[in-house]
Amino acid sequence: MRGCLRFVTAVTVFMIVVSGNFMSPSLAQAPVSQTEPPKPVFTLAGDAAIVTFLIKPDKTADFEMVLGKLKEALQKSDNTRRRDQSAGWVVFKSSEMVQGNAVYVMRIDPVVKGEEYDITRLIAEVFPVEVQELFPKYRDAFAGRGVTQLTRVVAMTP
Repeated sequence: MRGCLRFVTAVTVFMIVVSGNFMSPSLAQAPVSQTEPPKPVFTLAGDAAIVTFLIKPDKTADFEMVLGKLKEALQKSDNTRRRDQSAGWVVFKSSEMVQGNAVYVMRIDPVVKGEEYDITRLIAEVFPVEVQELFPKYRDAFAGRGVTQLTRVVAMTP
Protein backbone atom coordinates (compact mmCIF):
# COMPACT_ATOMS: atom_id res chain seq x y z
CA MET A 1 0.00 0.00 0.00
CA ARG A 2 2.78 2.41 0.89
CA GLY A 3 4.53 1.75 -2.43
CA CYS A 4 1.28 2.33 -4.30
CA LEU A 5 0.68 5.62 -2.47
CA ARG A 6 4.25 6.72 -3.20
CA PHE A 7 3.74 5.89 -6.91
CA VAL A 8 0.40 7.75 -7.08
CA THR A 9 1.94 10.74 -5.30
CA ALA A 10 4.92 10.78 -7.64
CA VAL A 11 2.75 10.51 -10.76
CA THR A 12 0.33 13.18 -9.58
CA VAL A 13 3.08 15.60 -8.59
CA PHE A 14 4.87 14.93 -11.89
CA MET A 15 1.65 15.75 -13.75
CA ILE A 16 1.27 18.98 -11.78
CA VAL A 17 4.86 20.08 -12.38
CA VAL A 18 4.99 19.12 -16.06
CA SER A 19 1.57 20.39 -17.04
CA GLY A 20 1.66 23.52 -14.91
CA ASN A 21 -1.84 22.52 -13.80
CA PHE A 22 -1.87 24.78 -10.78
CA MET A 23 -5.14 26.11 -9.49
CA SER A 24 -5.50 28.47 -6.59
CA PRO A 25 -8.14 28.20 -3.90
CA SER A 26 -11.25 30.17 -4.72
CA LEU A 27 -10.66 33.67 -3.47
CA ALA A 28 -14.16 35.03 -3.81
CA GLN A 29 -16.94 33.69 -1.67
CA ALA A 30 -20.29 33.92 -3.43
CA PRO A 31 -23.08 35.41 -1.34
CA VAL A 32 -25.39 32.77 0.07
CA SER A 33 -29.01 33.15 -0.99
CA GLN A 34 -31.74 32.11 1.42
CA THR A 35 -33.89 30.76 -1.42
CA GLU A 36 -31.37 28.95 -3.59
CA PRO A 37 -28.19 27.15 -2.54
CA PRO A 38 -25.02 28.49 -4.17
CA LYS A 39 -23.74 26.64 -7.21
CA PRO A 40 -20.61 24.60 -6.52
CA VAL A 41 -17.32 26.14 -7.64
CA PHE A 42 -15.28 22.92 -7.48
CA THR A 43 -16.93 19.63 -8.41
CA LEU A 44 -15.52 16.27 -9.39
CA ALA A 45 -16.97 14.22 -12.24
CA GLY A 46 -15.00 10.97 -12.16
CA ASP A 47 -15.69 7.86 -10.14
CA ALA A 48 -12.78 8.79 -7.89
CA ALA A 49 -10.17 11.54 -7.72
CA ILE A 50 -6.70 12.26 -6.43
CA VAL A 51 -6.23 15.88 -5.38
CA THR A 52 -2.66 16.88 -4.63
CA PHE A 53 -1.88 20.00 -2.64
CA LEU A 54 1.53 21.63 -2.44
CA ILE A 55 1.72 23.47 0.89
CA LYS A 56 4.42 25.87 2.02
CA PRO A 57 6.55 24.01 4.58
CA ASP A 58 6.17 26.65 7.28
CA LYS A 59 2.37 26.61 6.87
CA THR A 60 1.62 22.89 7.26
CA ALA A 61 0.18 23.37 10.76
CA ASP A 62 -2.24 26.00 9.41
CA PHE A 63 -3.27 23.72 6.53
CA GLU A 64 -3.81 20.78 8.87
CA MET A 65 -5.91 22.99 11.15
CA VAL A 66 -8.09 23.86 8.15
CA LEU A 67 -8.36 20.15 7.29
CA GLY A 68 -9.51 19.47 10.85
CA LYS A 69 -12.21 22.11 10.54
CA LEU A 70 -13.23 20.62 7.16
CA LYS A 71 -13.61 17.19 8.76
CA GLU A 72 -15.70 18.69 11.55
CA ALA A 73 -17.88 20.61 9.07
CA LEU A 74 -18.53 17.51 6.94
CA GLN A 75 -19.48 15.48 10.01
CA LYS A 76 -21.72 18.17 11.56
CA SER A 77 -23.48 19.15 8.34
CA ASP A 78 -27.24 18.66 8.12
CA ASN A 79 -26.70 17.80 4.45
CA THR A 80 -26.48 13.99 4.20
CA ARG A 81 -24.49 14.34 0.97
CA ARG A 82 -21.67 15.94 3.03
CA ARG A 83 -21.45 12.84 5.20
CA ASP A 84 -21.35 10.75 2.00
CA GLN A 85 -18.42 12.88 0.83
CA SER A 86 -16.65 12.49 4.16
CA ALA A 87 -16.93 8.69 4.05
CA GLY A 88 -14.81 8.47 0.91
CA TRP A 89 -12.33 11.30 1.59
CA VAL A 90 -8.91 10.42 3.00
CA VAL A 91 -5.92 12.77 3.30
CA PHE A 92 -2.28 11.61 3.26
CA LYS A 93 0.92 13.59 3.75
CA SER A 94 4.04 12.59 1.85
CA SER A 95 7.38 12.37 3.61
CA GLU A 96 8.93 13.81 0.46
CA MET A 97 8.98 17.48 -0.51
CA VAL A 98 8.29 18.77 -4.03
CA GLN A 99 9.76 22.08 -5.17
CA GLY A 100 10.45 22.81 -1.49
CA ASN A 101 6.80 22.29 -0.52
CA ALA A 102 4.99 19.70 1.57
CA VAL A 103 2.76 17.34 -0.40
CA TYR A 104 -0.72 16.37 0.72
CA VAL A 105 -2.69 13.84 -1.29
CA MET A 106 -6.46 13.51 -0.99
CA ARG A 107 -8.01 10.27 -2.20
CA ILE A 108 -11.70 10.73 -2.83
CA ASP A 109 -13.41 7.44 -3.60
CA PRO A 110 -16.21 7.43 -4.44
CA VAL A 111 -16.80 10.94 -5.71
CA VAL A 112 -20.21 12.37 -4.87
CA LYS A 113 -20.91 13.85 -8.29
CA GLY A 114 -22.23 17.39 -8.56
CA GLU A 115 -21.35 18.26 -4.98
CA GLU A 116 -19.07 21.04 -3.75
CA TYR A 117 -15.48 20.03 -2.98
CA ASP A 118 -14.08 23.53 -2.33
CA ILE A 119 -12.66 23.34 1.18
CA THR A 120 -13.52 26.85 2.33
CA ARG A 121 -17.07 26.70 0.98
CA LEU A 122 -17.68 23.39 2.75
CA ILE A 123 -16.42 24.86 6.01
CA ALA A 124 -18.53 28.01 5.50
CA GLU A 125 -21.73 25.94 5.28
CA VAL A 126 -21.36 24.93 8.94
CA PHE A 127 -18.97 27.56 10.31
CA PRO A 128 -19.72 30.84 8.47
CA VAL A 129 -17.95 33.00 11.07
CA GLU A 130 -14.89 30.80 11.67
CA VAL A 131 -14.21 30.46 7.93
CA GLN A 132 -13.38 34.17 7.82
CA GLU A 133 -10.36 33.50 10.07
CA LEU A 134 -9.45 30.19 8.42
CA PHE A 135 -9.52 31.37 4.81
CA PRO A 136 -6.40 33.60 5.01
CA LYS A 137 -4.47 30.75 6.68
CA TYR A 138 -5.56 28.36 3.93
CA ARG A 139 -4.77 30.84 1.14
CA ASP A 140 -1.35 31.71 2.57
CA ALA A 141 -0.39 28.04 2.97
CA PHE A 142 -1.26 27.19 -0.60
CA ALA A 143 1.49 26.67 -3.21
CA GLY A 144 -0.41 24.64 -5.82
CA ARG A 145 -3.05 22.02 -6.50
CA GLY A 146 -3.44 19.29 -9.07
CA VAL A 147 -6.58 17.29 -9.72
CA THR A 148 -6.60 13.84 -11.29
CA GLN A 149 -10.09 12.54 -12.02
CA LEU A 150 -10.30 8.76 -12.28
CA THR A 151 -12.71 6.35 -13.97
CA ARG A 152 -13.08 2.87 -12.49
CA VAL A 153 -11.83 0.18 -14.84
CA VAL A 154 -12.02 -2.93 -12.70
CA ALA A 155 -12.62 -3.64 -9.03
CA MET A 156 -10.24 -6.15 -7.45
CA THR A 157 -12.71 -7.11 -4.73
CA PRO A 158 -15.79 -9.30 -5.35
